[in-house]
Amino acid sequence: MKGNLAETDTARQELSAYFCQLADSFGLPRSVALIYGTLFLAENPLPVSEIIEESGLSKGSVSSGLRFLERMGFIHLVVESSDRRTFYRPELSLRRLAAGLIEENFTPALKRGETLLDEVAKNSELSDHLKTRLASLQSWNETALGLLPALSLLD
Repeated sequence: MKGNLAETDTARQELSAYFCQLADSFGLPRSVALIYGTLFLAENPLPVSEIIEESGLSKGSVSSGLRFLERMGFIHLVVESSDRRTFYRPELSLRRLAAGLIEENFTPALKRGETLLDEVAKNSELSDHLKTRLASLQSWNETALGLLPALSLLD
């Protein structure tokens, strides 16, 4: 039984590393990955105190990470009538996770980019070369804005 427990701990560490690698690739904090990974690997929803204990993170990191994950739609609050604490469970749908990531990060950046490109386009003194490159960027930005909703349909 002791060997089985060690194997489980090793597997949990490796799975946590997986979540951290994903977070790194999206530019998200590792603390957020550790919180999500802790919830993902838990059999039941967890209260903040258990998330702190399981993840090894500080109370402040867990609190801010939970707010971030909730805003992104990566976790959900669970109310248990027999307990006054707030519990959290992970979102398990890839489609919903992708939609949250897109809505929180990519769509606002592309919309800001669209505004910036429109402002640059108002400059009548641009060279033909810059006008051509600007038109390419505007087309890319418009295409990306059109593709993002389709990406969020993945499951």
